Amino acid sequence: KYLADRTEKPFNFVAQPHNIDYFYDRWGGDKELAIWAYLPCGLERRANTYEFTSYISKKYNIPIVEKPFNDSDEVKQHMSWKDFVELWSPCMWHFNLDPSIEQPGIQTALVANVGSINIGGMNESHHLLFPETATCDEGKLEDVFVHYLNNPEDRFEVIQRAWSNLNIHYGEKVAMKQVLQALGEK
Repeated sequence: KYLADRTEKPFNFVAQPHNIDYFYDRWGGDKELAIWAYLPCGLERRANTYEFTSYISKKYNIPIVEKPFNDSDEVKQHMSWKDFVELWSPCMWHFNLDPSIEQPGIQTALVANVGSINIGGMNESHHLLFPETATCDEGKLEDVFVHYLNNPEDRFEVIQRAWSNLNIHYGEKVAMKQVLQALGEK
């Protein structure tokens, strides 16, 4: 709206659709009490994710899963998209302290899609799907994490709420409706 008002040009936004049932059927279900340490591609978007994840892991004796390093100077080893999802999706928690408010947060939508819980970050999907943890305030994140760790019923509730919001904001039918509205159709 800000840009549209200043440029006098209409903008149409369409959510990136997710094949929600496909993802859940393949990678949903039971989760290990483990943390996935997610690092976005941009170095500035990684913030304190690894340091905070390491701190929580040691303090609460929760294992960390992370994308393996390779032996070259490259930051991370390339792997297929399928292998990547299979690596992180068994983890209950997905830590991502990305401070960017400009990013849509596709990864966090995938986290909700497989029934895991996102901890941290300021992307759009963080606010829509996991509002209790849509922050980079490590004190608050630790408090919420400990609450979820000690309260399986609340973990289930946050997963259900994220699932419901995922369907409201990112389902294929939602995206199709937005496209048809942008084209002037109903």
